[in-house]
Amino acid sequence: MTKRLTSLTCITGRNILLLLRLVIFTIPLCFPVSVSAQQADSLQPGNDDPIENRIEYLSEQTDSEIDFSEWTDELKILAARPVNLNSSNEDELRRLFFLNDQQITNLLEYHQKYGNFASIYELQVIDGFNESLIMQILPYISLSDPVVEKFSLKRALKYGSADVMMRYQRVIEQQQGFAEVDDSTRRQSPNKYFLGSPDALYLRFTYSYKDKLQIGLVADKDPGETLFPSADTLKKGFDYYSFHVYFKDIGHLNHLAIGDYHLQFGQGLTLWTGLSFSKSPATIVSRKRAPAVRPHASANEYAFFRGTAATFAIKKFELTGFYSNRNLDGNFYAADTILGTDEYFTSIIETGYHRTPGELADKATVNQQVAGGHISYNGHRLRLGATGYYSALNHLFNPSRSLYNQFESTETNNAYCGVDYSYSYKRLTVYGETSKQLDGGMATVNGLSLSPDPRFALSLVYRNYSKDYANLYAVAFGEGSKNTNEKGLYFGITATPFKNVAITAYTDYFRYDWLRYRVDAPSSGNESSLQVNYSLGRRGAVTARYRRMNTPIDYNNGELYLNPVENVQRDYYQLTVDYQALSWLKFRNRVYYLQRRVAESGTENGFFISQDLVVRPEEKSYSFTMRYALFDADSYDSRIYTYENDLPYTFSVPSFSGKGSRFYAMIKLSLSRKVSLWLRYSITSYFDREIISSGTSQIDGNHKSDFKAMLKFSF
Repeated sequence: MTKRLTSLTCITGRNILLLLRLVIFTIPLCFPVSVSAQQADSLQPGNDDPIENRIEYLSEQTDSEIDFSEWTDELKILAARPVNLNSSNEDELRRLFFLNDQQITNLLEYHQKYGNFASIYELQVIDGFNESLIMQILPYISLSDPVVEKFSLKRALKYGSADVMMRYQRVIEQQQGFAEVDDSTRRQSPNKYFLGSPDALYLRFTYSYKDKLQIGLVADKDPGETLFPSADTLKKGFDYYSFHVYFKDIGHLNHLAIGDYHLQFGQGLTLWTGLSFSKSPATIVSRKRAPAVRPHASANEYAFFRGTAATFAIKKFELTGFYSNRNLDGNFYAADTILGTDEYFTSIIETGYHRTPGELADKATVNQQVAGGHISYNGHRLRLGATGYYSALNHLFNPSRSLYNQFESTETNNAYCGVDYSYSYKRLTVYGETSKQLDGGMATVNGLSLSPDPRFALSLVYRNYSKDYANLYAVAFGEGSKNTNEKGLYFGITATPFKNVAITAYTDYFRYDWLRYRVDAPSSGNESSLQVNYSLGRRGAVTARYRRMNTPIDYNNGELYLNPVENVQRDYYQLTVDYQALSWLKFRNRVYYLQRRVAESGTENGFFISQDLVVRPEEKSYSFTMRYALFDADSYDSRIYTYENDLPYTFSVPSFSGKGSRFYAMIKLSLSRKVSLWLRYSITSYFDREIISSGTSQIDGNHKSDFKAMLKFSF
């Protein structure tokens, strides 16, 4: 590692010197200063650490672009209707989804033993809670008794609140897909050049009344898509629209969604749309808990339903029915009378991009209808549920066949049914779900959470997903991106041996009984993680993390007909220091180090160091956030992902490979009580290349910069 640092210093000596001076200057500020408590801003870095850690981990597991803005929606709902800590209802407390089972159990036991909370500061005497965690949840909790109100549509439409958000984004440098070429060149290579401008536009309107009513409209244009094209053959307007009307807890009607919505049942094995987290170094796995129906209000163009869904509650039973009819993007092939083939598609496209003639040709080519229901029994300790639904496509599904995916279902129509359960007794919870694809295989996941001591909890999860189980809407716990062809056993623990010390660790063993993409044999792997967090109270925290992954992959030296499988070992080291120098000034230091070992190709390294600065003056109309970072990674395989603070309802988790630096700055301006403006600028400079990326994203130069702006009106 010393050799790596020396190499980086030679290349960027002046930049590192400036960075080290800043670090040396700021570290002493953390210790002598005593700060007064203040309410945290839910959209600033450091307050959503559990979510931030999970997002970084999820980004490392996939190369897909994922819209994480749904979690910001959850935080907004929590802020608008804080969780009542004096409620003895476990479901109400579980709305604080960044608390683990141990913390919720301890909180319930304290309330049962001592009665209602008289002050927020009582949380400090509960095992598993420290000042840092209390500051994180402070914007989302209350001690007031809930007010029972009979819903009135007239009152909801009169006294609700409305938000209008407009967002603009653009990569400043010219990318190859936006090059100006003549018509002849464009006709020869139509899919090498985008039809629209490099501007990204996003418009969102939301009207809500408490948590009883929500009406939303989203319009989105990605870079390269058209808005007002000159060609009459192209549609004018935004490329993507989403609309919903949502009611909650009105008499026996628990949920009613009209338009775009999400369904989330059981442990996510039979039916779960929207974002779902799996493993995280910062917390151990516990059972999934989510509302059965919730509105879809993000720019994610794939994982949602369009139609209507309703949940009715009758005593201890809940019954949900739903219907969806929407068009999906697919690699579509028209019928060929000469070859005698019917219309078919080879895959579903999830990106939502429609920038070229080829991408437009695949837009909305596959119609999907989904109908089904869910019934659940919710007792004091026992919860039981059953889910069933039918999915029909209007075209034949004919995927490109390889040896690894030969068991994937080619049925146009599929039916699924599953049962889920959970049982809690004192400090023990067992849960699980088993699902069956009627024309395919079976899958099951079962878990256990136990807290024998208020300062200690453990988790055990076993899953067994058959190789012929294929479900687009299964996002249960697992190592792979799909719940298929996987067996595994997970064991995790969390402990607070001292008031300011929290330890989280887990190990996960998994096996694939059949071939996988880029793995031409049955294989196995494992993952282990250890994180230690030391709280400095209101002054900040120090977090040290180590994670090791062993995963299989094909090795091909160009001379072998069959690819042997070899083991890839990745060791991740991370140190994060947060410190509140003054009541209005916060610093964060991060150091990442990654070592990737492959027996045949040797060792690769990745290194990342950053300094964050957060300025939030009290009683001022502005706040400011910035970061400067340096990175040095040998290749794309040793890249490092890191979370960045971004505009509201937006997440940024870039990956870094090669040698270079990263800078971003964001300012929030409160122009009035009802109008806010955010501006963000970022730039990545590379020291080892003169061309960035390739294909339509190629930039001729060594730096890439991005500008974002968002204007929000509240009424």
